[in-house]
Amino acid sequence: MKKQRNSVLQAITGLCVLMLLGACATMQARSTETTGFLKDYSQLKEGKDGQSLLVYRDPSADIKSYTRILMDPVKLYASSEHSMENVSPDDRRKLLNYADATIREHLAKNYVFVQQPGPGVMRLRIALTEAESSYVVLDTVSTVLPIGLALAGLQTAATGSCSFVGSAGVEAELQDSQTGKRLMAAVDRRVGGKMTGQGDKFDEWRTVKNAVDYWADRLQTRLAEERAK
Repeated sequence: MKKQRNSVLQAITGLCVLMLLGACATMQARSTETTGFLKDYSQLKEGKDGQSLLVYRDPSADIKSYTRILMDPVKLYASSEHSMENVSPDDRRKLLNYADATIREHLAKNYVFVQQPGPGVMRLRIALTEAESSYVVLDTVSTVLPIGLALAGLQTAATGSCSFVGSAGVEAELQDSQTGKRLMAAVDRRVGGKMTGQGDKFDEWRTVKNAVDYWADRLQTRLAEERAK
């Protein structure tokens, strides 16, 4: 009986460790390159602990006065040397749909998503980026899906041919939807931990999924901090 109890405890402990690894499988990279998605990077400065690698916040902006978000389709900036150019448009779309749905799910707790610019509306622009290199813009963009369908789609995406192996990047900015004035912006990159027991290889979609989950949660937290001021 004692031996059986110990086996059960060991199994539970192992499961908990795997869950923790899955939830915390990325960490911030030491540096990142910019892609041109944000166009103007002169305002961005090196982030402090807990922030993105590069950050900007308009000191004059009253961000808590914004209650609605107009979100552009998520874009993909691929390394021109390899990978995502070789992934099918359908699988690219699954990735971008997951990013779109995850961000909406997090921010919908505090903001209303709208389809038109207007007073009190922020425009959110986001691009996912591949391994650091020269970049090309792919023509695949996200569509709006419920989070459950988006996650299910990502789980069926093919593996073995994309370079979100080990790292994934993001560039994002919030603008006033009427004037286009930049309110906040960030550039970041996350690197994945290695899977153990499976040849010590990176799981491509796991890395980018965990990075997207982190960025969505961080954006929600950052905006909550602004509302609390």
